[in-house]
Amino acid sequence: MRAFRLFFCIMSLSLLAIGSVFASELYKFVAWKPIDDASGYQIQIKDKSGKIVIDKKIDRNYFSVQDLIVGDYTVRTAPLNIFKKPVVWSPWKEMEVLISEIPRVDYYKDKPTVKLTEREPDPVTGKKVSDVEIDGQNFLDVTEVEISQKDKRLPVLQKKYVSDKRIDVKVDTTNAPSGEYDLTIINPFQKPQVVSKFLKIEKKDEQTVEVPTGKPLHTYSFSELVAYLKANEAKNCPNTSVPAPAISECYNTYVTLNSKNKDAKDIFAFYKLVSDNSQDRINAYRYFDSKCKPVFRAAKERMNEWLNQKSGVLDPEEIAVLSLSTKKINSCQE
Repeated sequence: MRAFRLFFCIMSLSLLAIGSVFASELYKFVAWKPIDDASGYQIQIKDKSGKIVIDKKIDRNYFSVQDLIVGDYTVRTAPLNIFKKPVVWSPWKEMEVLISEIPRVDYYKDKPTVKLTEREPDPVTGKKVSDVEIDGQNFLDVTEVEISQKDKRLPVLQKKYVSDKRIDVKVDTTNAPSGEYDLTIINPFQKPQVVSKFLKIEKKDEQTVEVPTGKPLHTYSFSELVAYLKANEAKNCPNTSVPAPAISECYNTYVTLNSKNKDAKDIFAFYKLVSDNSQDRINAYRYFDSKCKPVFRAAKERMNEWLNQKSGVLDPEEIAVLSLSTKKINSCQE
């Protein structure tokens, strides 16, 4: 269902609008496209309880809602025929009246509030993705977030509105130069608020991890298995990111998996464990939590790391499965 949003700006007390709701310096009103040959219009607005608070027949294709208080509403309109009867009603559309205030960010003056150490690329996507928590006041679910260094803006892959005091973002730092970055945070129709030197990206000390030899796959650490997968990319099968040891046959548009070999199955499950797809990760959690004898070390390390560091940004279903699976795998007697 398409939604209208009305924003009241504390500074100017004027209507602020999104979509088909228009702004006026003195009044707030909803508007819609005119209908040819209409003899007028009827508008109905319901409050959150379903009570019709406005039911009017009017001559023009806009209507003042100056008296509406902050809250959730639904609205519909209909053109009138020559007998002043509604011809056909539009669907009910959600309309939310919000207060848009200047956003405030908690930060440390003259030094970075957030420090990020350059991360290893995701073995599947090749991206370096970092989680950033922004604390402050007057945040909305439509608050915009930008993180930039001069002309370099970091891609914000995901924004999660937690509350009016917190927003979490996932930032792609794949090609980000080290150094300090400014945060710009914007509420609708408010002046952008810039926090200088909010974030600092620090170069990670380069550590080369060699692919182990002469030991079972399940004993590899997380970094060792990532190095192993990099060394075993499916170079002859460029249309897939599935590791070569997990592939049985390669075709132009698909691959078949090696389901006969235990290591191949474990590698494919690990490939899903580090995927960007939450359902793939959930399936991988369940796969590895049943592997107690022996425990798959790389999966155990990854699952514990995510439970400790990512629980604030994962959806509830994934957190529940990850928590249970990590508890199972940690209780294994190796």
